[in-house]
Amino acid sequence: MFVIALITNILFSQNVTVKATLLHNTASKVELKSAYDQKAPVYAIAEIQNDAFTLKADIPQADLFAVVFDGKSQFLMCLCPNDKVDVTIDVANPQRVPAVSGSKSVLFSKQLTDLLFSRQDYLDSLNHEVQNNPVQIYFSDFLSKFRPYCQSAQEADADVISALEKNDSLVKLLEQCGNNGVISKKSADLFMSEAVKNMKLMKNYYATFTNHTNVVAPNYDFSTLRKINGYEDFNKDLVIFNTSIDEHNKLIASLMKDYCEKISRLVSDYDDQFYDGKLDAPKAKLGFCNSVAAVISQYGSAAAQKKSDIEANSLVLKSLSANIAKKSQGYVESIVATYQKQFNDRNAEISTVSRNLMLENKSDLATLMFIDHFSQDKALQTEVITALYEIYPTHPLVLERYNKINNPQFRTSEGSIAPELEFTDPEGKVRKLSDLRGKVVLIDFWASWCGPCRRENPHVVKMYAKYHDLGFEVFSVSLDNNKDRWKDAIAKDGLVWPNHVSDLKGWGSAAAKLYGVSSIPSTFLVDKDGRIIAKGLRGEQLTAVLEQIFGK
Repeated sequence: MFVIALITNILFSQNVTVKATLLHNTASKVELKSAYDQKAPVYAIAEIQNDAFTLKADIPQADLFAVVFDGKSQFLMCLCPNDKVDVTIDVANPQRVPAVSGSKSVLFSKQLTDLLFSRQDYLDSLNHEVQNNPVQIYFSDFLSKFRPYCQSAQEADADVISALEKNDSLVKLLEQCGNNGVISKKSADLFMSEAVKNMKLMKNYYATFTNHTNVVAPNYDFSTLRKINGYEDFNKDLVIFNTSIDEHNKLIASLMKDYCEKISRLVSDYDDQFYDGKLDAPKAKLGFCNSVAAVISQYGSAAAQKKSDIEANSLVLKSLSANIAKKSQGYVESIVATYQKQFNDRNAEISTVSRNLMLENKSDLATLMFIDHFSQDKALQTEVITALYEIYPTHPLVLERYNKINNPQFRTSEGSIAPELEFTDPEGKVRKLSDLRGKVVLIDFWASWCGPCRRENPHVVKMYAKYHDLGFEVFSVSLDNNKDRWKDAIAKDGLVWPNHVSDLKGWGSAAAKLYGVSSIPSTFLVDKDGRIIAKGLRGEQLTAVLEQIFGK
């Protein structure tokens, strides 16, 4: 009896042992608790000595537990009865598992955690490489300076052209009020009023150019920028740009510098004399007007003749600068795209291995700790949770997930594999949705008695005719309960595709319940792999999506 009792105790013991070595430890005590049930008792407590501890506890069944350090950070693990876990825990980063033995569940957690962290580690390494790539640094730094410089240059050009437009007004005014460049007494009031107004504007507009050339441009001297090997087109374009903008600015200065300086002095003289009342006298007024006329006569015509050249140069420079900026941005994007492809390739590999690891361990409760990492993979979630439910049907976390995946909204969410539809057509032939795998399929819930459905049918017919030969199919599910009316509607509306099914139960349709359809028309667009990619498409929305898939 003693031997039998001893053997029974050994075979059916629910004791679990966790021996841990700690890295970066600052805690003094650990507790073993439920990972999700706050009302559950503390299963075990241990003091930390020499950066190590041992926890022993009786657990009723496999479950998710948390090793809590001083009531703060915690290390999650799935423990099974009779596990004897030997684990290394990094208290500063408890998500990672440096080493483990004695537990299949914790070993699986380590393997999957290592994979998931390797993705982030690889991304961090690529980001570091991108940030330190010399070509990327060169062009990013160039663009950070070139763009504000070009914006300032273009604003200066725009104001120079505005200044030249004011010059045009001054030249016309002189022709209107003067005779051979001399202002008559009777025209003095009009000339002075209009001339001063235009000269003030002209002076202010030209000030933008002088600010650009004297203040902004010296901070952005691209003529001294070192050439970059392997990018000869860029180097050549930059030389052409530097030469062109230098010549452009010299032309503007040769036409406008002295002109605007004299205009500025005349404006100052006007302000001084006007407020002192010195221009009230006709002789003084006429003298001032002819001083202005002399400046316009000296510079105005030459400036007006070169206005079109300056406008043309401005457009050329704008095009050159846009081309240089576009090329530079393209070089940066190309470099980033290269690294992005490297990450995408590695990420695809990691995702495949991670997915396979989840499926290999789909009956292990530890998968619950990782299931949210696969939130877009509805098929994986369904397979894993279904497998767990078969073993742990009353586990609260499993039951919650199981109810979720069996909700129609989950089954038919975008990214999910479309649930199978297998019903008979009007002639009694069984038609299955899965038989259309490899095609883009519109699942269309409708009925002969549904007015909006019937009004939508011509558009569906049009889309079918346009894209059927490219691989588009329609799978119509009717919520009719009268076979003859269903068949008549198919014929009258010209629904020429063969896939028409119904169980003739109206709103009691099994297909409608499976897909959570509570109103019609209701549509689900399925890709070639049988995955739902869009829902509720009608009219132009359906057209737009099909154009994206098949083209116009």
